Formats: sequence, structure tokens, C-alpha cells
Amino acid sequence: MKKIIKFKNRVSSSILGVIALTAVLSLSSCDPSLDSLSYDLPEANSKEDLTPPAASFSAAETDDFLTWTFGNTSSSATDYAWDYGDGNSSTGVDGVNTFPGEGTFTVTLTATDKLGVTSTFSKEVVVEEPPIPAAISPTILNGDFSSGQDDWKFSTFTGGTTSPFNSSSDGSNINYDGSDNGGKTPGAKWTNGTSSGIYRSSSTRIAYQALTVSPGREYVLEYEYAIKNDNDTNGGAKIVGEILNGHFSDGADALVSSDAGEYIVRNEGTNLLGKGNFTLVRQQFTASDSGLVSIFIWGETTQDAYVDNVKVYPVD
Repeated sequence: MKKIIKFKNRVSSSILGVIALTAVLSLSSCDPSLDSLSYDLPEANSKEDLTPPAASFSAAETDDFLTWTFGNTSSSATDYAWDYGDGNSSTGVDGVNTFPGEGTFTVTLTATDKLGVTSTFSKEVVVEEPPIPAAISPTILNGDFSSGQDDWKFSTFTGGTTSPFNSSSDGSNINYDGSDNGGKTPGAKWTNGTSSGIYRSSSTRIAYQALTVSPGREYVLEYEYAIKNDNDTNGGAKIVGEILNGHFSDGADALVSSDAGEYIVRNEGTNLLGKGNFTLVRQQFTASDSGLVSIFIWGETTQDAYVDNVKVYPVD
């Protein structure tokens, strides 16, 4: 009799458990508020992020001091966000930015991986206009003509002569350094037979020297000249000093450039003050974009004319 009672108790307990489970399942399906009781289990074989991103970058100024490039050296990241500290931003791997002006800007890179983990790195960049370098001061070789014709010749001169002028002992009384010599110094000389212009011939002589200067900077071509004027028979005579754009190996090519008006600056000296009475010329010019220029000096005269102390130097 006792066994039958125990069996009934066990059956009753089992039936009650089934009823309770059915009630819970019914309540779960009918009451959405029970979703708050749920939680996600970790995925099978999931692992901790063992290589989180580490943001870093290098910064470099370009030729334009306002524009900077940023090389991304981050690790373990897939997405990037740049903040340049001036209101500009980008999302590329590497960064580039043109800042609005001089100043100190904090550039920030945020690197993110596919798990959403982020790393941030910041660096200050100082944007300032670099100082203007000093202009090149070219060395004029044999500018006082103490070595005769040296350093004033074309390599070749098609249809002409490479002799640049007649050597002379009737140069200026002023030395190349500006001091008074107390008497005449060596100089360059042109005659009617070696003149150019309206007297041009295969015997025409032209002084030439190639220079390299700072592109776009201001320079001065300086020299002294004197023109003989016995009995006023040398009307229209002149000494011409030019700065040509470029270098020339053949004098004929330089002559074509001069005739075409392609010189950077030109001075025609027409003071007929007589032998030994020199006029100082200072002619300012702007150097070409290449910085390659040439001195080009010649005479147009029926009587003797002289040049001395040729210089080219920057204005500043």
C-alpha cells in the first residue's frame, strides 16, 4: 500500500514540473518584457583581442610651407580618422593638409580595428614660413680685365670671332674694389673694325660671360665705359651692356637672342666724354626663373671705346 502512494507522489511531481515548464514557455512567448532577462553567450572558440591597434604617424613639410604630409605608421588597424587641428579632416590611410597660415596645430590620428577598438595619437606641427635664403653673389671672372681676354670668350662663334674685345691699357683709374689706382688700369676696347650694331661684320667682337644667380631675385649689372670723341666725329656711338636669358656656347645663338630683344635688361651708354673719362652704369634687373643668365657687352662706334670693372651683384 505504501509503494502505491509513493508512485502516485512521483507521478504528481513530474506532472507538476511539466505544467510549470509549459507555463514559463507560454509566458515567455507572450510577454516581450522577458527579453530583458536574456543574454548572449560567448561564441564558440572566441578569443580576446590580442593585437589592439596602436596609432602613430610621421609629419613632413613640403616645398610649400603651408602644406604637410603625414605618413601613417599605425599597426593592427583598418580604419583611420585624421583631425588636422584647423577644422580640416580626412579618412585616408595617409594624410595631407594645407594649413590656413602660420601657427602651431595639433594633428590627431584615430586608428580603429574591425573589433571596434580604437587608439589615438597626437602630434604638434609648427607651420612657419622659412626665411628667404641669401641671394647668390656670382663671381665675375676677370671683371677688371687684368688678365686680358680670359673668361670673356664664347666657345665657338659661327660666322664670327671668339675674340671678345681688344685688350687695352686705357681702362678706368678706379680699381675693381673701388679704390683709386692713381692712374689707368687694364680694360676692354672696341674700335670701328670690331664694333657690332650698324658696323657688324665677321670681325665683330662681343664680351660674354655665363653666370648662375638666384632665380627671380633682383640684381645689378655694373660697369664703367668711356667713348672717344675727337672733333665730334663719333655721333651715335654707344657701348651696349645686356643681360641675356640663358647660357650660350655659340656666339651666333646669343646674337640672335639679343637681336630678337630677348635680353633681360639692356643699357645703351651714349655719353661721349672722351678717352679716360668714364661713366658708371648701374642697371637693375630681375633674374630669370632658371637663374641662368649671361653678360653680353659690345660697342658701336667709329672711334675707340672702353669698358672696365664689370660686376653683377644682388640688390639685397
